[in-house]
Amino acid sequence: MTSNLPLRAVLRNGETVLIREIGPDDRRLMREGFEKLSKQSRFFRFLAPHQHLSEAELDHFTEANTKDHFAIGAASLGVDEDMPLGTARFVRLTEDKNDAEFALTIIDSHQRLGLGSLLLRSLARAGHARGIERFTALIHHDNTGIQALMRCFGGHRLTGGVEEEWELPLPLKPKPTLSRQPNEIAILRKPQ
Repeated sequence: MTSNLPLRAVLRNGETVLIREIGPDDRRLMREGFEKLSKQSRFFRFLAPHQHLSEAELDHFTEANTKDHFAIGAASLGVDEDMPLGTARFVRLTEDKNDAEFALTIIDSHQRLGLGSLLLRSLARAGHARGIERFTALIHHDNTGIQALMRCFGGHRLTGGVEEEWELPLPLKPKPTLSRQPNEIAILRKPQ
């Protein structure tokens, strides 16, 4: 099961980021990243007002990756400590083992720099390698950024309303139609 992780990428603003799997040691990063989200970004992620992450949510969001629940995160490189920038995850749906619900969250200061595209492509590769054929998501109708990203990769809306259901077939289109996509560089692992 290959997912090309970890990888380095350069965003549209020239910043280098590391994209890697999230695990149990990432509670601090998850908490700090959540604190950097605006109220609107938190609302779009949880589809309800959300003030803080509970200990149970931190447990869930940082549990070890499996074939049914997989999470990745992006952090800025070149600073004293990792600065969390965004996360993406999927959870396989039990009623259809080929489908998974996904979520994508980017801190406000790093939206529209290509990070969402990088995270979604990386997550899609990991999902497809684990037998996922389709991502689904509930997306608020005012969240036009994620809707544009979904359309770029071949996604489409299934239902209307305030919370719209979207689907995204996997594998993704080989080349997104968004201009100026960030470059990805896989980090080679040393033989053990």
